[in-house]
This record gives sequence, structure tokens and C-alpha cells, in this order.
Amino acid sequence: MIDFTDAVIEQLAVHRVGNKVREDNNFISESLTPVLAPIEELFLNYLNKSFMDYTETFHFSHDIDLSYNVMNGLTQKIFADPRNFYEHSIEILKQLYEQSNHQNIKSGDIFVFELTGLLYNNQDINAIGIFKSENKEHFIKLVENQKNINLLRDVGINIKKIDKACLILNTEAEDGYRVLSIDNNKYDADYWKLEFLKIDYIKDNNFNTKNYLNLCKSFATEVIAENAGKKEQIDFLNQTIKYFDKNEKINIEEFSSSLFENQETKNAFNSYKKRFEDENDVEIADDFELSKTVYKKQKRSFKNLIKLDTNIQIKLDFNNPESSEKFVEKGYDDKKEMYFYKVYFNKEM
Repeated sequence: MIDFTDAVIEQLAVHRVGNKVREDNNFISESLTPVLAPIEELFLNYLNKSFMDYTETFHFSHDIDLSYNVMNGLTQKIFADPRNFYEHSIEILKQLYEQSNHQNIKSGDIFVFELTGLLYNNQDINAIGIFKSENKEHFIKLVENQKNINLLRDVGINIKKIDKACLILNTEAEDGYRVLSIDNNKYDADYWKLEFLKIDYIKDNNFNTKNYLNLCKSFATEVIAENAGKKEQIDFLNQTIKYFDKNEKINIEEFSSSLFENQETKNAFNSYKKRFEDENDVEIADDFELSKTVYKKQKRSFKNLIKLDTNIQIKLDFNNPESSEKFVEKGYDDKKEMYFYKVYFNKEM
């Protein structure tokens, strides 16, 4: 989806954003920051690791009109004339500061940079990147002289994990550009995406695949597990995976008809889908093409473990969904007044 192999950082501005409520001041660098080759290499590796498996796509939006979105306007100006990049980076800093209006929002360093040579969906484009680093880490620095290697304590940024970041891609400008956003600090979930950037999801196959699998996972937990039990919950997830493995195009009516034997359960699923959409403010298309990248990622989050109060766990295999149906039975023992699972097998592995 995105490739940084030939990307180049053309310009970089580094400032520090404060917290408006606490009256922490911003720090504005007086000029652009030089990008030396070793730093550029680290920076691009940092980007590549953070966005290589990225699947969610956003665009700038506004309830009234896109022209009211501040970040969309600043983006247009930078792409139109990169010569004023430094001045626009300060405007981005000020916009972020204006949204730092909650006590819990952390101050941090903000990196604003211009990228060229980025490959996105096989298209060579330029982009604007914004990072906010909120968490510093202590590390030991080795300083060598002619006689000794001395140890010094220092503080810096862990380049293996981004706190907050976005890439604004110079494509689909009339629709608010294409924006990739990461926020690994969940304590201020609305601050970065909704208040600073004001972005909304692009409702593509990635979006529909992710939300439909979340719907199935949620239905399995809240309805099937509550009414039937953990085995039935995992059986349903097994059948969901089996259906997705066999179909590149997903049809919701076909899915529910193939998985649910009786109309009552099918109706319960359809009703739950409407509730899920309302509660999560999403609308899932009735037909969509499966995003294999998203499916592979979401599949890993499906739980296939039955935990029992007798300190025994049963792990079922999602790669062989028929095994659970054929070789695991659930029952109730009247004498012990306890539930049990019966597992059939030929030999121990």
C-alpha cells in the first residue's frame, strides 16, 4: 500500500507544543531543522515500521463545508507553495495548541516535514508528515575518550513506537486528501483525529472488512456466548473465518443465511447489526470486496480459548474449524452438578 524506499525528507521543522489549559508555552524553532543523512535514514525507517501494515484511510472533513477545516486549508497552501513551509509549520503548531484544551493532554515535540518520492498504491506522490512525541525515555549514552568509555544518562525519543502521527498524501484533494493517522495513546482519543485533524474514515473495503469482522466478534461475545456458551461462540467465529476464507466478495445476506440454520438466530444477528452500527456510528455496506490485509490482521484478534473455573483451558484451532464441531461436545453431569466438555482424539500429539 505504501512504500518509503525512495522517499526523501525535503524540509523538517521541529517545535514544541504546550498545553493551553495549563498555560504551558509553545517553543518555536527559529528556522528549519537540517536533515542529515543518518537522521533521515532513521526517520524513514521509523515511518516505514509504523505505516507498513497500515489499513485505515481517512480524509479531512467538516460538518458544514470542507473549506472550514483548518488543516485542510494549511495542507493546500503547503502543497501549492512549499517555499513557505516553515511559516505553515508554525500555523500547524498553533492549531494543535488550540486543541490542547484538556488537563490530560501532554506537551510534546512536534515534527512537521515534507516528503517526496513516496509510493502509495503504485503512485509516486509527495506528502506532509506530522509527528507528536509525548513520551521521553531514559537511556545510557557511551562516551569514549582516549583512556576510558564513560557512561552518561540522557533522555530521548524511542524511534520504535510513534505516539501520534499522520501522513497527509497529495492525492484526492477535492475529497479532503488521503490521510493516514496513528494514535497509540488512548487517554485522549478524540484530541488528535477529531479535534486537531478533523478527519473521517474513507468507507472503502478496508473499512467494511474491519467493521464487519468487529461486528461478528462482538455478536459472538455479547449474544452467542451469553445465550449458548463459549464453545458455541468459538464455533460461530470458526464458521465466520471459514466463510471469509472461501469468499473474496462478502454479501451480508448470504453470510447470515449460510451461518444461521434458523430464522430466529438470523433475525437476532440482523437486529444486532443495526444496534452495532448505531452504537459505533458506522454503516457497513451490504456487499463489499474482502480486504485480505485487514482480514489477516483482524483474524489474529479472534479469541479461540475456553477458560474454565477449574483451572483448565481448551484451545480450539481456527485453521481447522470442523474439528470443534466434530470432536468437542458439551454436556451436563447431574451427579456432579457440573458442566463438562468431551474431547475425541486418536492419539496425543
